[in-house]
Amino acid sequence: MLNHKDDDKFIELKEVCKKIKSTDIRTAINWCKKTGIPIITRGNKKLTYRFLVEIELDKDIIQFLQSKYPKSWKKMYLLYIKNDKFEYILETQDKRI
Repeated sequence: MLNHKDDDKFIELKEVCKKIKSTDIRTAINWCKKTGIPIITRGNKKLTYRFLVEIELDKDIIQFLQSKYPKSWKKMYLLYIKNDKFEYILETQDKRI
């Protein structure tokens, strides 16, 4: 999710299909239009911005973390991005121990 190279700025709609659990490119096109993500045509490929796709896919987890951890949701989201389960567990343990 983070630390993509500059050439990873774009994502093919075929890959978007995989991320949204679809097999039809038309579904990915409609999903992009619905969420306001622009589609770019380069040659015979349809592309969009990886960053915008990932943010749209992460909106639900961000809303969950904001409601559950209003003061530390940003830190919790970074742990989610890093897939740091150990630190997440430490952060969520009862601090009274």
